[in-house]
Amino acid sequence: MADDGGSVPAPPQRKRAKHTRSRLGCGVCRIRRVRCDLERPLCKRCTSTGRTCDGYPAPAEISNDASTDGPATQELVPRPQPQILEMTLRGLDFSLPAQAGRSLHFFQHNTALEFAGYFTSDLWSNLVLQVCRRESCVKQMVVALGLLHESFHHDHGGAKNLTTAKAMRQKATNEYALGIKLLNSHIAAQGWASLDITLICSMLCVAFEWLRGDYVSAQTHLWSSISILSQWNKRKAPLLNGTSLSSPSGHLIQTRLRPACTSFVLQARSMPIHFTLPWHLILDVQNEIESFHSLQEARHSLDMLLADALPETMAVKARSRADYRRVEEIASRLTQWSHHFGDYLATCPPNEASSAPAVIMKLWHTTARILLTACLNTDETIFDDFFPEFTEIVEKTEHLLSSSSTKFSIDIGVVPLLYYVALKCRHPRVRRQAIKMLIDYPRREAVWDSLGAACVLEEILTVEERGLGEIHSHLDVPSSSRVCHMYARMDMENRRIRVTLEQQGGTCNEEKVLTW
Repeated sequence: MADDGGSVPAPPQRKRAKHTRSRLGCGVCRIRRVRCDLERPLCKRCTSTGRTCDGYPAPAEISNDASTDGPATQELVPRPQPQILEMTLRGLDFSLPAQAGRSLHFFQHNTALEFAGYFTSDLWSNLVLQVCRRESCVKQMVVALGLLHESFHHDHGGAKNLTTAKAMRQKATNEYALGIKLLNSHIAAQGWASLDITLICSMLCVAFEWLRGDYVSAQTHLWSSISILSQWNKRKAPLLNGTSLSSPSGHLIQTRLRPACTSFVLQARSMPIHFTLPWHLILDVQNEIESFHSLQEARHSLDMLLADALPETMAVKARSRADYRRVEEIASRLTQWSHHFGDYLATCPPNEASSAPAVIMKLWHTTARILLTACLNTDETIFDDFFPEFTEIVEKTEHLLSSSSTKFSIDIGVVPLLYYVALKCRHPRVRRQAIKMLIDYPRREAVWDSLGAACVLEEILTVEERGLGEIHSHLDVPSSSRVCHMYARMDMENRRIRVTLEQQGGTCNEEKVLTW
């Protein structure tokens, strides 16, 4: 039947159904407006594409936010690290004894933040705590580490409580023993599968041993981590039921755990005591340093460079032609790194260029350059040429120390910088100022104890200046009086070190036990 108007009415316009956008996905997927696969602890959509998954909101946060119709941009603003930590932790639902829950809480709100030191790292404040949700061995290690760290604060705080610290330390040791048992069970059951969990636990073991001062045990755990990483990375690990390099766990190992392990190696090798570590198994020698696009890239490059370079500066002085070539190659890479870092700082925001991480990286680079240059010379007076650099290191380090309340950190910091200034700079004012700062700002940085370092340095100062009368400058300390070699055996747990000092003039002093 024909229409009176001769036209067909337009179909009614379809309206898009209104839905509340899901708030279950990770923050990155929500920002990208893609469906998150909700994989724990990190979603595969992020890790498979090289993105950093920032975790999931807690259930309470989801239910509270779902009832509001606020602008979507509220959820898209990146949160500062402490809030990310809070987001990760409010959803933790552990059935733990009261003491274990207290230790976990201490790790969440103190240890995770202090361990990063001057740098920003979500290894402790995010990744480790996310894995705690599902892995009992990681959870147990975190409980033990939180308890030990709290005992450390009782022992090193303003109002010392040695009785409480000792009791908590013993409890931490017991919890740690249980964690080792669970780790061994995990390895026996999983083998090369869940390798990321094995490596996270191993790194927590290194942190625990460093904190309690057992460097031999820490070295054992670090050696195991390096060996495992090397076998896996070179595809010597069993492929059947193993962790694939292309899997989300494999991506996590390559992008997060391996760089962290490299930093651990740097810390262990920065100590002037020989540690036998197969460092070459995981370190990529950078023949050419490429330009940087972030502080994180610059830091990772510097870690690899310093972990390769620092032991050369503390070994026997270079003598062979091959030794000279190797030192020259490292010096060239240090120069390349400095140029690229300077280019990056010139383009980044001023607050980032003057930030603590940027300052520390420059100071570590300066220290490595000094030690590397001097290792080509057998005369300790070569260090007198670096008086301006030593002065700058002390001045900038004092500002860093005065702005930090951290007592223990895993990451690189300022204690070894001050140690090498006081060890190699013979100017009385600068040298004593460096030692005073180590005492006035007591702290531990991985293998370094500021009070222990100051104790050794005071002994070296006494030996070098003995019988010289009043010292006005480094020129008043003759070459023959300067200490050129030190042999040491540390007992950090009991705050004791045995040292034998050899002076350049040939005098070898008797072994002495130092305590602090």
